Amino acid sequence: MKWGVVCRSDAKKSLSLAETVIDFLREDGEVFTEEHLAKSIETKGYSLKEIDKKVDIVVTIGGDGTILRAVKEIEKPVFAINSGGMGFLSEVESKYAIGGLKRVIDGKYNVVERSKLKTMLDGKRLPDALNEVTVQTDRIAKILYLKLFVDEEIIETMGADGVIVATPTGSTSYALSVGGPIMDPAVNAMLIAPLAPFKLSARPWIIPMQRKVGITLLAKSKESKIVIDGSFATPVTQDSDIVITGSEKKARFVRFGETFYQMVRLKLMR
Repeated sequence: MKWGVVCRSDAKKSLSLAETVIDFLREDGEVFTEEHLAKSIETKGYSLKEIDKKVDIVVTIGGDGTILRAVKEIEKPVFAINSGGMGFLSEVESKYAIGGLKRVIDGKYNVVERSKLKTMLDGKRLPDALNEVTVQTDRIAKILYLKLFVDEEIIETMGADGVIVATPTGSTSYALSVGGPIMDPAVNAMLIAPLAPFKLSARPWIIPMQRKVGITLLAKSKESKIVIDGSFATPVTQDSDIVITGSEKKARFVRFGETFYQMVRLKLMR
């Protein structure tokens, strides 16, 4: 089997575990190490795109941020080992890493798909989002004025800190913190959640994934930006054309059988 390994390379705990994982995986087959990790452990490195072309399964070591970074380029199944904080998207904790990998090698797993969002900004495609796309003010304590559309029909005009458009996976992330509902990943829909709206009637919406969400900034808005999965960011203005819809690409995860509801109980209610 061919393996890819992606790691949070600025954390000693993650790096130490990555070396253990790589040594173990080399007994089973070829290992392709992501560039940032390769520099830290002095081995040959590959880009995420190269890894996606070469391997059967990608192992991520770190937290949810490491996973989100990986799935921007990777469509192969991801086996996520948590060596960070909550690790909501991870399958196993670090102490169970080798045992989990043995189960994968033995074929005792299944692969689940998670929806992603496609974002078009002025006709240019931005990176897909596994969690959420946020349009927000770029200046603290300054309000943003915007219009929200679904398939060209206006659904809301408001002043707010911004708006979140989230996948079902992202419903347990940023969108949850602003009062959005938890969505089962099997639901083929996206969530629109206002960020601190200055309007009592502004509430979250759940709409079909195949719809198009349009966001227009009004002229009196201050400096603003669009942020994807908390990492990619680029400025937007009242002249920007922002359209978000479901992506044809999916994120794929190796799972051992725990349900989404079990994960919510274990990770969010402890």
